[in-house]
Amino acid sequence: MTSRHSKHIEKALKKMGFRESDTHHKRFIYYTKEGFRTRVKSFISHGSKDYGDFLLNKISKQLHLNKQETLDLIDGKMSQEEYEEILKNKGFI
Repeated sequence: MTSRHSKHIEKALKKMGFRESDTHHKRFIYYTKEGFRTRVKSFISHGSKDYGDFLLNKISKQLHLNKQETLDLIDGKMSQEEYEEILKNKGFI
């Protein structure tokens, strides 16, 4: 079973270009390096400290990545340019 701490995920999203917006959950919206808002968004729950396989799969779908790519993003093995290239290839930006 794979797991990542929610604070680690939140920090990785902010580093990657996501900005937080105020809702009842922590909602992150992706902005490109050029500052353009995209339709890519993710939610982080206040209640869960460690994200196991189920929640990591949910985040993967929100980020439009497979699970390994999501883990690479969270662990800092993926650059913002690589992430934007994936989103461009899938038609999200």
